[in-house]
Amino acid sequence: MKRFNFLAALGFLVCVTLWGGVAGSFRPPAPEKTPLPSPLPSPPPTALHPERTASPSAPLPEAEHLQAQLLVAQVRQSLEQVSRRATAQGDFALAPNRVLRSLLARRCGLVERHAEALLARREALGLEGENGAELCSGLLFRSLQKRLSLPEDLSQASFWRSLEQVDATYEQLVVNDPSSAQDEGYFSAIERFRQERRRRLGQELDARLFGLPDEMLRLPAEVSALLKNPETSGDEKVAAWQGLLQRVEQAHGVRLVDVMEPVELARQELRLRESAGPLDEATRHAVLEHHAGTEVAQRDQEHRREQEARGERLRAFNTERERILAELSRTGLTPEQLRQRMPEIDQRLIEQYQLR
Repeated sequence: MKRFNFLAALGFLVCVTLWGGVAGSFRPPAPEKTPLPSPLPSPPPTALHPERTASPSAPLPEAEHLQAQLLVAQVRQSLEQVSRRATAQGDFALAPNRVLRSLLARRCGLVERHAEALLARREALGLEGENGAELCSGLLFRSLQKRLSLPEDLSQASFWRSLEQVDATYEQLVVNDPSSAQDEGYFSAIERFRQERRRRLGQELDARLFGLPDEMLRLPAEVSALLKNPETSGDEKVAAWQGLLQRVEQAHGVRLVDVMEPVELARQELRLRESAGPLDEATRHAVLEHHAGTEVAQRDQEHRREQEARGERLRAFNTERERILAELSRTGLTPEQLRQRMPEIDQRLIEQYQLR
């Protein structure tokens, strides 16, 4: 029995050894080492290539198309931000074409530099125009049409033509009217101009375009009217002014600080408060801080203190100059001799009292 077990174990070991040799002879050959392709160099930053135009059926190269979209979006956003304030100013109610053309001249450089490439992708980008200037003015027109809810059937050509007519009407009825040199004649001429503008454009379009800037145009006159009213106190004048501003904001859905210079709002309120007498420094600072912020109020305070200090130095300069003149006159100098001496004396006093 023991002999049988020994022989069986020996046979098992022989089989294992033989199988290992056979298996080793049938190992699959190692795969050939195929060299990896060298990495392609990174492409340069994408640029708009006008010469690579795609056929209507072929998609645009994705990178270039995205870059063109970003460029258009950047210009559209810039135009919208700047035009929002420009179209709320009183000047826009008088010469709108001049205001918008000036805006376009400042903001369309990017479009004009890439005009050829953008024109090649005009339909895909939803642009209008035959050159860079027209592409940019088209972006501005569509932005205004959306924001001001202008009629959908109003064409871009008709829009710009109407604004040119408004500019010409203002030139004719206000600028060229001699009576407008005086305040009363000016306001009468403005009213005639507004009536003619409304007649040309129609009441609805006129209101959508010029409702807010007309309000801005009238604000200084409203302040002047409040100042001339002797029956109201300073606080009542300020309350009436603040009520007027709230009415304008509610009527046109805007915040005046977004469309009007905060310093101008503060200046008008200060005029009304000063009608009751000189303001102390704390009140003035509070009004400026409320409208224009802490930094502006602080700069104004520093400027006023500097001006007061300069005024004191100037008074001291004049006093000392008069004293020197009187002293020199007593020494027997003639007027001609005094004139010859004064430049040197003035120069010394200017340096002494820091009046440069």
